[in-house]
Amino acid sequence: MRQALEGYSQFQIDVYLETFKIPKGKVSTYGRIAKRIGRPKAYRAVATTLKNNPLYPVVPCHRVVKEDGSFGGPAERASGRRDTCLREGVPIRNGKVVMSKEVVW
Repeated sequence: MRQALEGYSQFQIDVYLETFKIPKGKVSTYGRIAKRIGRPKAYRAVATTLKNNPLYPVVPCHRVVKEDGSFGGPAERASGRRDTCLREGVPIRNGKVVMSKEVVW
């Protein structure tokens, strides 16, 4: 995977590698990813990086949501990510992930 990330910034590589670790059936948030890579205030940069993810579905950016469990971005992309998470067993209610301890990674 590192070879596939040649030419990307260290920040982008860190975001992609951390997102790669999220197990099927779990989600994380932009803020949690930012904290895990040591950049706790960079949650918006995490979102931008994942919006441009060149390695989907290997890097499962659909498993990263907003703090309230909602799916960011344009409606058509958000609904696709929501449907993919639902197929993976992530509980969703009223269009948002149920942010329980069992689900949040």
